[in-house]
Amino acid sequence: MTEGALRLPQAAEPSPNLRALPSVRAVTRPAAVTRRPLHVAVAVGVTAGLYAVSLAGVTALQAGTDARLAADRAPAAAAIAALRETHDATEADLTRIEAAYASAAAAYQAAVDAIGGHETALIDLGKRVAAVEGSAAALKVPTIPRLPSVSTTRTVYVSRPSTHACTTASGKPC
Repeated sequence: MTEGALRLPQAAEPSPNLRALPSVRAVTRPAAVTRRPLHVAVAVGVTAGLYAVSLAGVTALQAGTDARLAADRAPAAAAIAALRETHDATEADLTRIEAAYASAAAAYQAAVDAIGGHETALIDLGKRVAAVEGSAAALKVPTIPRLPSVSTTRTVYVSRPSTHACTTASGKPC
């Protein structure tokens, strides 16, 4: 039905029953069609499917590349791990050596301090010896004649103890 066929002529007056009915214009469809054709939905679906397949292909290629890259880098990763362990062991050795060096330096410093103390004591002793030598030289000590020597050799007499035992080892009776 077209819009022109449902219109009433303008000269004719509508009946009172027709005035209560809605106008013909309110019932007619709009001019633009709001339904989407089926081929647009299929095209969108196919496009989405192709996009999903291409993403899956790219993901598979990327996973394969990543696996090959990881396999190629495995020896280098092992070498790095071994180098890290060696570095840690060397660092531990250096820490131990540093502690031993610090201990040796402290012991050396203690020896230097002790030697300084001994040198001071020797200087004081030298001063005392010089004072005593001066005093001894001033004294008149009489000369003592040589005393007779004493023999230091010792004679030890050992006797055999007497025994009262008998054996039959020689074959003679007791």
